[in-house]
Amino acid sequence: MTSREGRLLALVVLTLLSAGCGDDDDDGVDDQAVLKVEPTDEESVCLQVADTLPPEVETLPVTSCDGPHTHEVYATVEAQDQIFPGVAALGETAEVKCLEEFEPFVGASPFDSQLSYSWLVPTLQSWNEEKDHNILCVLMRRDGAPLTGSMRHTGT
Repeated sequence: MTSREGRLLALVVLTLLSAGCGDDDDDGVDDQAVLKVEPTDEESVCLQVADTLPPEVETLPVTSCDGPHTHEVYATVEAQDQIFPGVAALGETAEVKCLEEFEPFVGASPFDSQLSYSWLVPTLQSWNEEKDHNILCVLMRRDGAPLTGSMRHTGT
């Protein structure tokens, strides 16, 4: 559907996949190149992730935040390493950085929230060939229920 960007992201925490959120209706879902998915201060990026998402992806299923969706990209953080540190090290960075970004976005600590978070990190190929050093921080409901609307400043 979209041209190949040659960029891959590795799914670090498999809880990004929400069992029980399967809606067979693909209307309103647009597969966008991973590196073009970036939230802004004004606009959130929401995803309708099927339980069949592979561990490495080139595109993400972007949908409107107005309707039900499974995930929301709430932050993009840049890894500061010059040389690819490995998926495990990027995961450790993501865990800390995405935690730091959670409360300012949601308005509640992840420890007191109904929401959980995960992340996507660049692969070696994406890092070297595309100069992709961005980590995407993604939130979802702990109980796997769909989100409706952006979770920005909801205190949920």
